[in-house]
Amino acid sequence: MASAVPVTPNHRGARSREAVLDAAQSLMSEHGYEAATVAALVERAGIPPSSIYHYFGSKEGVLLAVMERGAARFFEALPAFGRRTGSQIEHLRTLVQTSASTLERHPDFLRILVVMAAQPPKAGGGEVHAVVNRVRELALVRLREQVELVFGLDRNGREADHLARFALAAFDGAFVAHQSLPDVSIGSLLEHLPAAIIAVRRELAQRK
Repeated sequence: MASAVPVTPNHRGARSREAVLDAAQSLMSEHGYEAATVAALVERAGIPPSSIYHYFGSKEGVLLAVMERGAARFFEALPAFGRRTGSQIEHLRTLVQTSASTLERHPDFLRILVVMAAQPPKAGGGEVHAVVNRVRELALVRLREQVELVFGLDRNGREADHLARFALAAFDGAFVAHQSLPDVSIGSLLEHLPAAIIAVRRELAQRK
């Protein structure tokens, strides 16, 4: 699959590049990956087809850039917790609520990520799935760090990884549920996640 051409855009070029990414993100969020054809991108972004090929190489290159830009914005928007705030349950509640509100502010990017993660590799190409996996691994790294902060576990250990994956699965499910029931907030769907994480941690400790 062709990837983006490595160019350094000037100010006008940077605006054109962002316009293409905004158009692609909007089209894919509204109508799915297949809707973001080059013709549709040209019409919505108001730029010539040559700009798309110049900056991204192909439609797939646009998708990769949309996901990478969305991931950067999402993780930048997440609050940084350098120390535990209150008790275990208090810290986890703060973490879950702030993360849930960030998820609700970045729905387009996450819709695309969920859709592409569910597709067979041949539908989007191996490079697309590599980006999906890289973004999810960044989320797991953040969660393992919080597990270490809350429970004093080694962030690189099996227990921390287990708890991080459990939490990420809960966020995935809540986000998907919120898409079908937008009146129900992600935060309310995850209300009991902090207590569930502590319960799972207790069960893991008992297995030793």
